[in-house]
Amino acid sequence: LTECLPLWLAPNMVTTLGGMHCALAYGVMWYYCPDFDTTPPDWVVMLAGYCAFAYYTLDCMDGKQARRTGSSSPLGQLFDHGFDCICTLFFVATFSSYLEIGGTHWYNMLQTSLQFAFFMAQWEEYHTLVLPHNAGKWCGVTEVNYASALGAICVSLIDREAFFQKSMKDTLAPLGLTGGVVKDMELRHFLLCGWGGMSLILMGLSLKRTLCHPRIAGEDMDASEIRFNRINALSKLASPFLLCVAAFIVPPEFIRTRYLSVVLGCALSLLTKKMIVFSMAKMPYAIIQTDVFPFIFAAIWIRYDTRLTKEGGDFVLGALSIWYA
Repeated sequence: LTECLPLWLAPNMVTTLGGMHCALAYGVMWYYCPDFDTTPPDWVVMLAGYCAFAYYTLDCMDGKQARRTGSSSPLGQLFDHGFDCICTLFFVATFSSYLEIGGTHWYNMLQTSLQFAFFMAQWEEYHTLVLPHNAGKWCGVTEVNYASALGAICVSLIDREAFFQKSMKDTLAPLGLTGGVVKDMELRHFLLCGWGGMSLILMGLSLKRTLCHPRIAGEDMDASEIRFNRINALSKLASPFLLCVAAFIVPPEFIRTRYLSVVLGCALSLLTKKMIVFSMAKMPYAIIQTDVFPFIFAAIWIRYDTRLTKEGGDFVLGALSIWYA
């Protein structure tokens, strides 16, 4: 497909076209499902599936176009990965809309696991100079993105509420299974548990690759040097981890989920882009990034100030969204 692009087309424009697909679907989804608690129209979900497919295809083409035109640059890498950072919000919004998990901690789990895993990929590149794209030979970024797009298109053709909100007992009954300990769990929650488990495995593999890498634990290093390198590497995860914890402090039923999603997404995206820049510039990345404090303070304020109204909480998160953006 890249060969079909004109040579005068800038790689960053290819990236922008992909990002515009995400922005279009995200905006339409916001209009029809503002807080992820009502099912959007079928055509909106299908549009999201198409846009996910188009976005990732263009995301794969921009780097090839840069090499084809001899215009590869660190700015292009930052532009590309910067778009990827913010486009994770689009994928979270798509899943959350047809699963209808707004106003619950299930939403927080989905967003924090996805964005923290994305941060860890950049964290791994910072320490090993290698950006991971897959886990094994058969499962990688390409497969996950295209499966997400295909999944959205497929579920646009069914009754999503009836399918995802039925119990595991009813789901497994046609197979002759009772469901066991998960029989009373809804299918959507069971699938989210599976996603959480997969995310933990991917994060664990990233940890293993990084902490055992020769740049961290080389054969010529003594035990104390290896210990210091590993602690130093792990410390870089502190700031995004604190943001993820703070998201669970906020009572989900007290605020609009969309506002929490945007401010958390922008904050984690900011940290990730800083990690990308510091990695390219070979600069030290501070353990504690001061950018996390406004959100942490806001989360504590919303949680424990009994005088704060729901509208007040939404205003705080809305103001922070503008600040982080």
